[in-house]
Amino acid sequence: MIEEKAIVIGVDDTPYVELANAIVLQACNDYRRAYARELRRYGFPSKPDPELAELERFFHSDWYKTLTSVDGEYLMQRIRYEVDARCKRPSIMRT
Repeated sequence: MIEEKAIVIGVDDTPYVELANAIVLQACNDYRRAYARELRRYGFPSKPDPELAELERFFHSDWYKTLTSVDGEYLMQRIRYEVDARCKRPSIMRT
């Protein structure tokens, strides 16, 4: 699993930073769940899933970039690798 500390914005743990981290962490959990559901449903994520698409837009959004400096594409890729490994599948690169 992706560690929470990988998402920390800075050393100052103000409530705003904690809120930003919580938002990103929830998006990671939601993406993990939606991606795994697509794998179970179709064998691989080929059909456009509205929730998955919405989460991918979030990870590429300016708002996401405001919340954290962690690259959104990198984070999604790590989650896909994690889910693929748990399902014992070769990892799929999505664009």
